[in-house]
Amino acid sequence: MAQPLSIFCLVDEPERVPGMIRARHPDARITVCTSYDEAPEAVKAADPEIAYTMVFERREFPREALLAAPRLRWIHVSGAGVNHLAPWDDKRITVSNVGGIQDEGMAQFAMARLVAMACNFFTYHDQQKQHLWKVHDALRTAGGVLTVIGLGKIGQACARLGCNMGMTVYGVRARPEPCEGVERVVAPEAMHEVLGLSDWVVIVTPLTEQTRGLVDGAAFVAMKPGVILHNFARGHVMDEDALVAALRSGHVRAASLDVFAEEPLPADSPLWDEPNLFITPHMGGMITFEDYDTRGTELFLDNMARYLAGEPLINVNDPVRGY
Repeated sequence: MAQPLSIFCLVDEPERVPGMIRARHPDARITVCTSYDEAPEAVKAADPEIAYTMVFERREFPREALLAAPRLRWIHVSGAGVNHLAPWDDKRITVSNVGGIQDEGMAQFAMARLVAMACNFFTYHDQQKQHLWKVHDALRTAGGVLTVIGLGKIGQACARLGCNMGMTVYGVRARPEPCEGVERVVAPEAMHEVLGLSDWVVIVTPLTEQTRGLVDGAAFVAMKPGVILHNFARGHVMDEDALVAALRSGHVRAASLDVFAEEPLPADSPLWDEPNLFITPHMGGMITFEDYDTRGTELFLDNMARYLAGEPLINVNDPVRGY
């Protein structure tokens, strides 16, 4: 008799996602784990064929224990980034993500942050608490040049919004292929050239060995004076010390960070008190709409139907490129 389908769910809540999976596959053997510390023993006992995973603790993901599961054939990641799993043996294991369900929401979040900084909305909020009536000059948010570093699905959504706002959009991607709405696409080697023309920069590239430290001190020097930027890629893509130096010199007008080299951001980090630096706690993708988990799990279940039918999965990631 064939073994029942074994699914390992590494999730932050024991019922929400596993409940949706049970409703569709009542005969499957589902093991639920809500702790990274317990994951190595739990995955060993589960001996799963499929794993549904979330990154919900801001510390080292139990990658080695998961990839060592002997019968594991497919890992689904509930977010966009898969750098916490790379590299893996794609001859044995397929890794997929939820690319496509969060693109528009994340793009709206990024562009809203740029507009808020350009229009001094954060300053006005602080003044309201002080009962202070003072007008500040604002940048014109229509027009100008936007560079999007990383032209995956989310980056392309940012480019579309920028184009709709009247911006000229440039893009940076590892393979500089044409992209709708993007006037010019360049390789990372030519990134400094377009940064020197940009009024706005959005960073949404995956974290790989090639993109680690991509936005470094030299990149900030290359940027157009007065640039405004938002990073919601991964913290290690950007040199945070170089950003602080650029902010203090005035070369960078303002910056918004949703991701950091160390998360949660330590309470004693100087980034908290840096003027013209605006912080959100790595939430740009997860709570841009309230049904994120539902839509992500539905995508997983649709992919499972393909898996069980022996059909190609969607949103498959490359272990070498890391996305």
